[in-house]
Amino acid sequence: MPTIEIASINSTGFDLNQDDFDVAIIEEKKLESHRGLFYDFLLKQKGTIIHIGNPEFKTDKDSGYFAGQIIDWEFEDPDFDKKRKGLKSNQDNSYANQDFKFQFRQEYKNDINRILEIAIDNSPDNKIYFLTDYQFGPEKENFKTVEDLRTFWENHDNGGLNWNTLYKLKKEK
Repeated sequence: MPTIEIASINSTGFDLNQDDFDVAIIEEKKLESHRGLFYDFLLKQKGTIIHIGNPEFKTDKDSGYFAGQIIDWEFEDPDFDKKRKGLKSNQDNSYANQDFKFQFRQEYKNDINRILEIAIDNSPDNKIYFLTDYQFGPEKENFKTVEDLRTFWENHDNGGLNWNTLYKLKKEK
C-alpha cells in the first residue's frame, strides 16, 4: 500500500489537529520517511513531516499506516501501455512497474490541499516536498520540481501524479 508524505523544509511544526481532517495524519519534527525511497534524502534536511493515512487510522496510528483508501484506484493512466513496455515486474524488483500515476479520491483533495498550504506557510523557505512510495510503482525514484500548488493540482487533475516521485513545491508568488 502507498505511503504519502509532505515535508515542510526548515519548519518547526504545525500542531495539526486530527479532528480537522478526514484523512489520518501523523506529524513529526524529524524528516524521516516511513518507507525507503526518499529516506536518506530527507534525513539530510530539517523540518516537519506529515504522514497521510487512511481515515480508519485517525485513532490507530501504531498499526500498519498507509494511504490506499484515499487513492482513486479507478483512475486510468493515459500513457500506461507506453510506460510499461519493456519494463520488468517480478520478484527480483518486488513487483514494481505495475502502476505509474494516480489521483486522489475527490473527497480527500481538500484535506490534502489544506495540509500542503499549511506546510508551505510554515516553512521559512516556503518550500515543501510531496512524496509517495508505492511498492508497485516505478522501480526507480524520481525528483520533480513543480512551480506551485496550482500547477501541482493541474498536473493531478489533467493526467495524474507520478508514483515514487518527490515533488518540490514553492509558494505561489
